Amino acid sequence: MNWLLSSHLKWHNRLLGSNMKILAIATFLLSPVLVLAATPDEEGQALRTSIPVQIYMGTCVVGRANPGAVGSQALEMGFSIASNEQATRYLSGNEGQAWYMNSPQGEFGITVLNNSLCSVFIHQGDPHELQASMEAWLPPQNSGFSYTKEMTSQSASLSTYMYKIFRDNQLMEQWTITTNAQPNTGMSAIMSYDGP
Repeated sequence: MNWLLSSHLKWHNRLLGSNMKILAIATFLLSPVLVLAATPDEEGQALRTSIPVQIYMGTCVVGRANPGAVGSQALEMGFSIASNEQATRYLSGNEGQAWYMNSPQGEFGITVLNNSLCSVFIHQGDPHELQASMEAWLPPQNSGFSYTKEMTSQSASLSTYMYKIFRDNQLMEQWTITTNAQPNTGMSAIMSYDGP
């Protein structure tokens, strides 16, 4: 898992080192647009209601990577504060907070680093379906929002994509997913929200 987190954090550190200005919008502003992303098709609905993406949207995105808000949402979803061992594994030497859940729906971890990066660690699932579930929440055309998709890194088994969400050509927020196509590693994907 450390190599997956390391790959994901390399992307984030490059982003923080850039001169890019990240603008944040209030929860009440983007949340209705994300709901508008829903299309009537059944496949899209199934993707948007998958447990991993619901955890991501309900904690990192709604909480805007604020540790108090993310923690509150995580606890409401059935997570508990991660044990020291779990926190060490998820934080991988970084400062922040961690939550953990092992339920019939799967095993998940959430972290909020002190640099405002919120991540959901997904231990099971098809990497392609996990990425499609995140993409199902991107804003639709003619919503007043737009987005770009960029592959930021790729190796034999790991792929990282960044989605930049804009309103009136101003960057509002960034979502990132790193997927792991190698079976039996105990980690399928990490979904991250880069907060304000």
